[in-house]
Amino acid sequence: MISAKNTSEDTSIDAQLSLLEARIRDLKFDYDRYFTRDIKLEPVRKREDVERMILKLSKIQLLKVSQRFTYENIISRFISMKAYWDKRLRMMESGLAKKTGEPGPVAQTSEPDGYHRVYDDYVKLITSLNPSARINSYESIRKTLDSKREELIAQYKCKDIEFKVEYEDKKLKFKAVPKF
Repeated sequence: MISAKNTSEDTSIDAQLSLLEARIRDLKFDYDRYFTRDIKLEPVRKREDVERMILKLSKIQLLKVSQRFTYENIISRFISMKAYWDKRLRMMESGLAKKTGEPGPVAQTSEPDGYHRVYDDYVKLITSLNPSARINSYESIRKTLDSKREELIAQYKCKDIEFKVEYEDKKLKFKAVPKF
């Protein structure tokens, strides 16, 4: 039989895990704001607080498997975000990236097909969903869309095709919009 002490400890640990998760979400939001220049200073103090909280929880013996799973899941997400933030900071310090939260837009040319706009939308969507996600190059996206363009024009019997990027059913999709 589970004692009252173990139940209260479990509740306390669950509360600490929930608090840690909330603080990491808040920290991610602050870093996003920092990269988009909404705030001027990097949220270093909040990051140190989160790391201290992680260290404190790592010393507690988690009794339930579900608590251990939740803790490890939170830690893996935090490590992923931390690697992304460090990479962005290094790029900003070296001048390779602007303080925008995503890679700079591809240089616009006089392409009437809007591939640059589609690529910029793709990059924004990918980085908002998962900051550490692998981003395909502009050329690979352009080639993919270009290969489908003529086929879609013939299928819809239209003058041109405009592409849009959407996120549906937990999947990133390129949608074709016929222009008549």
